[in-house]
Amino acid sequence: MTRNHHRRRHSQRGAALLISLIFLAVTTLLVLSMMRTSILQLRISGSTETFAVNLTNAEVAIIDFLDANAGRFGPGFATLPAAAGGAIFPATALSGGAAVAIVVTQTGCGTAATFDSQMGSGGLQSIQFDIAATATVARGGRAIVHQGVEALAPPGTC
Repeated sequence: MTRNHHRRRHSQRGAALLISLIFLAVTTLLVLSMMRTSILQLRISGSTETFAVNLTNAEVAIIDFLDANAGRFGPGFATLPAAAGGAIFPATALSGGAAVAIVVTQTGCGTAATFDSQMGSGGLQSIQFDIAATATVARGGRAIVHQGVEALAPPGTC
């Protein structure tokens, strides 16, 4: 009886090693898969954060531009020098080492029909501008924000 017992123990020695190696291989593959997923998630969150910083910087630059140029919008405003009543481009405090470029384009000039009911039918003119701010940070990525501006002008301006 002792011989059979001895044979059973001897025949099962390699099975435990084989099963543990299989579990180790499966665990390693699982960990590698989780690491790849984590790295991808980090890249996505980094891109999202970069875009948010760029978007915020572009919006802040437009707000500063509008504040600095309040009451100055008129025909040809975009092409005039600042000393002659043209656009003032203020230095804006930006986050993340960003750079912002602002482009002002006059898109229209004509009768201000919308304002006649509120301000009388004095033939007011309306001048429309598109203000585009492109923000980029040193680590890459960019965001472009457009802001439409409409300014009233005296009759006959356009």
